[in-house]
Amino acid sequence: MLTPTPLSTIIALARAGALDHAWGQFAAAGYDRDDKNPAALNVKGRLLKDHALRAADEATRRRYYLQSSEAYRASAALQPATYPLINAATLSLLSGDREQAEEIAREVLERIAREPDEPETPYYKAATEAEALLLLGRLDEARSMLEAAVAAAPRAWEDHASTLRQFLAIQELLGGEAGWLDILRPPRSLHYAGDSAADAAADPGIGFGFGALAAGAELAAAEALLARGAELHVVLPSDPQSFAAAFVDNEGAEWRARFDAALAAAESVRCVRPLDRPPDPAATALADRIAYGAALLNAERLMGEAVQSRPPGISELAGLALLAIRVGGGTGTGFEDRLGEVRDALDAASGPKLAPHLDGETVLVGYADCGSAAAAAREVHARLRDRLVLQIAGHYGLIDCVRDPFSQAVRPTGSGVDIAEAIAGASPPGSICVSDDFAAVLAASAGRPGEASWIGEIQARDGGPVIGLYALKSIAAS
Repeated sequence: MLTPTPLSTIIALARAGALDHAWGQFAAAGYDRDDKNPAALNVKGRLLKDHALRAADEATRRRYYLQSSEAYRASAALQPATYPLINAATLSLLSGDREQAEEIAREVLERIAREPDEPETPYYKAATEAEALLLLGRLDEARSMLEAAVAAAPRAWEDHASTLRQFLAIQELLGGEAGWLDILRPPRSLHYAGDSAADAAADPGIGFGFGALAAGAELAAAEALLARGAELHVVLPSDPQSFAAAFVDNEGAEWRARFDAALAAAESVRCVRPLDRPPDPAATALADRIAYGAALLNAERLMGEAVQSRPPGISELAGLALLAIRVGGGTGTGFEDRLGEVRDALDAASGPKLAPHLDGETVLVGYADCGSAAAAAREVHARLRDRLVLQIAGHYGLIDCVRDPFSQAVRPTGSGVDIAEAIAGASPPGSICVSDDFAAVLAASAGRPGEASWIGEIQARDGGPVIGLYALKSIAAS
């Protein structure tokens, strides 16, 4: 007898954008028919809400919202808690049933008064009460309670962003001015570079900085951010030692000490791969583009704003966008047929820079830019997701290529291939997952977040920093 897929795995699938696969696993395990399991009902509510968000028309969206509300309310009936109750209340409003939303909101407030010691964080308790008050139209009280929530966790940016999305949806339906919700917005995310970097970093409204640490304006900008308590996210075109040798050490020991101190204090350090490559112009241009995209992605994730000290480079990058596609092992029956379907789906997409080929059990195909690679990944996903168990991954970088002397075809090689294949192996079936570098370059190319959401990270085989994973929205989700 097969072991049912754990609910935690199903949630991970949903977060990665593989909603259809998540629901399939949910139903196969019998969770969709289990009306006695509060945890399963909470997950059911989450999945139905996700279905609502990607619904093609308003009637379908409202139906899913109502079903989601019912699942959460059933969970609360079995195991009373404010989490499912407040979700049921807001989802009732989104479904069009304001009367039911207000009824459940009153239940939330009654439970909070009755169970003040419910094991939740101070932020969540206050934000939940504020949400219930907002649903009841008690705006002044909601504002006061939201201020208390933020005061309890002033730097919980991701929690603030989640609350802001929920409250904006409520406020839009209730009408009225939403400026009071700006208390939840984070400080701005800065991409700093060039001679004006230090001036831009001096802005007290900047809370996150993304850039390199060259001696001069960049390092001064990083120090200004750190001195003010802002988060510093360093993006280097090589490993730190090689970078310092090229851009810091020539200015003297004092600058090197400042570089080492800033690097140690950074929230994160990201290096353009491969790590054994010197910080040449191609790597430097790529690091600058990644820093800009990372600032955009951070601002989008936290519901904030991204700014730049100077416009990023617009010239074509020297990298390669590599897709890795898996459709099941090569030892099972039908593998060649599945590969044929992948070939046909890729033929329907835009032409690649490097033709697809089989590497073990993985199809690799390279594109000149992330936009073309993302379009191809979505095309393959849309055509095959209903018939095959797909794992699609993408990575962008300075990927070495060689001419195969046996086939005379140009093939990618080195750490870029390792990264793409590692992501494919770690990707939830039915998803499109890309590296943080791919997501950042995609966002920077469009000048806005790149239709991707952060879902986790994997360890790198090259011994360098971890690689962030982003789920790329599928055609249906878009």
